[in-house]
Amino acid sequence: MGWMLISLLIMLSGTSVWAQRKAVPYKPPSIIHWAAGDVGAYMFINPATIAEKISPVLNSKIRLIPGNDMERLYMIKSGRAHLASMSADNYWGTMGLGTYSTFALGPQPLRLIWCGWPDYAGSTGIATKTSGIKTPYDLKGKRVAMVIGAAWSSEGIRGGLAFGNLSLADVTVVQVSSTGAAGKALIEGKADFTYLGSNTPAVYEMDSSPFGVNIVRYPHEDKEAWARYRNFMPYHMPGYSTVGPGIKPGEKIETPVYPYPMVTALASQSVDFVYAIAKAMHSKINEIAAAYPGNEAMKTERIRPEAMVMAPFHPGSIKLFKEIGLWTEAHEAAQKKILDHLEKVNNRWAAYVEDAQERMEKTKKPVNVEKEWREIVEKEVGLSPF
Repeated sequence: MGWMLISLLIMLSGTSVWAQRKAVPYKPPSIIHWAAGDVGAYMFINPATIAEKISPVLNSKIRLIPGNDMERLYMIKSGRAHLASMSADNYWGTMGLGTYSTFALGPQPLRLIWCGWPDYAGSTGIATKTSGIKTPYDLKGKRVAMVIGAAWSSEGIRGGLAFGNLSLADVTVVQVSSTGAAGKALIEGKADFTYLGSNTPAVYEMDSSPFGVNIVRYPHEDKEAWARYRNFMPYHMPGYSTVGPGIKPGEKIETPVYPYPMVTALASQSVDFVYAIAKAMHSKINEIAAAYPGNEAMKTERIRPEAMVMAPFHPGSIKLFKEIGLWTEAHEAAQKKILDHLEKVNNRWAAYVEDAQERMEKTKKPVNVEKEWREIVEKEVGLSPF
């Protein structure tokens, strides 16, 4: 009888210790690595301002690692970074399009932690004033700076040219290594046009350079041009930029807009970690919004269902959004729509890879993965479910 009592006490004691351990609050890593844009670009400044505000809340040090779009992806895939500021590559990455159309990459399981809605263009046509480029129709014969390995840059420029009924054959492409280098090419007079955010520091710097700056207009009434444009940039929609050099208070410039800025993680990132990041951001969002021009786009109330044109939200973020009453039926419907769409994308990608490799084995010739996959997506799956 005594042994039975002792055994019962041991079992109860173990259960109590287990319950206590289970109840221990989640503690984020002491050092959080954040893949960011190039130093000086808004995609570095934005996460820097967020990190400054939420680091004390998380009781963690946050270290930014600068890199281009593809480097940021590899940082979170390899575990070198916990999260990333991915911008438009959330779309290109989840769809496996553009620079992601390789057998080594393909569709990526990216998930949004946070996504704003701006009063400015996250990426749009930016030109030097001396070039005379006011709309995409003025691009013929100009020099365009294209960022290597950045789908938002290459497709944005192709889209801008299509808006003006032009193609790459009508311009001189100046290849550059980064967002910062694209801005520098215009500042130094080595290019006439590129794709950047209207609030990017380099764009403000252009304004005081000898060549000046124009935020290129994309007239809303030109429906056919917009249809051509969105064949290249399906997540862009007609909007207005009210933030940027030369834009006066109350003035609006017709530009493309899309959900931006964004904070991203892999789908495999833990719910606890993402929830902690999202909760810390929500608690400091007013300070984050006031920290730099354009950050006001990140206010919690600007997290719209339309954001999911870029990627699905992570369950950790959804947990917070439900707690604070942000997550609506419209958000839930959009989340389901994009997840269903990406399931089709991933299934079709797997079938395509198998078929393409069989063809290469038979013919001993390479295939144009980017071209073939784009055609398949356009014809069979759709570039976007929205």
